[in-house]
Amino acid sequence: MHTSFSHIKKLDGIPERQRVTETFGWQAGIYGILFIIAACVQAVLLKRSSMNESWIVFGCMAVLGLSLTGYEIWRRRNRAVLVKDGDDILVFRKGRLDMILEPDQVTRIKADSHTMIFLGAGLGVAAVIFIAVGILLILEDQSGNADAWIILFAGLCLLASLLSAVWTRFFCCHLRIPIRGSKWTEESVLIPASRYKELFS
Repeated sequence: MHTSFSHIKKLDGIPERQRVTETFGWQAGIYGILFIIAACVQAVLLKRSSMNESWIVFGCMAVLGLSLTGYEIWRRRNRAVLVKDGDDILVFRKGRLDMILEPDQVTRIKADSHTMIFLGAGLGVAAVIFIAVGILLILEDQSGNADAWIILFAGLCLLASLLSAVWTRFFCCHLRIPIRGSKWTEESVLIPASRYKELFS
């Protein structure tokens, strides 16, 4: 016998096993950390230079890094949670029931394979080049050139970005769901592929 959840207005009333929580890749966090570290290195270098251009570069990197990292934290604290309720899908946001959707209101998006291969190959090649150049520069300069370490770290970030993209492409499902109060706008919700059938069986 099916137990209806539509009368429950708070997520606390839904059993944990019934919740399909939105997931994410780590793109924003990866590049946010990269720019923050680059800004820290730039700040150290600023002690040796008074050029205004250096301060502008530092400011841009710091703002961008903090913005991306802040966005990563914010979206993980505000995940959507989907719950199957008979033939309907309940959407919870910030712990409260936001919408009740019929299955045909939710669209599964499949990424274009050619685009993914093109972007993946680009990230992979760039990661290999940056890592190789960074290692070579570090080996040549035993004193520890800051630029060489930044190049190496950038390569590792590109590699992490590639792995994140592969994970979201092959192990997650991309859903498009309506936004409450908007007839024309939808948003993307990423869920683990292993739990897709729980919602749309």
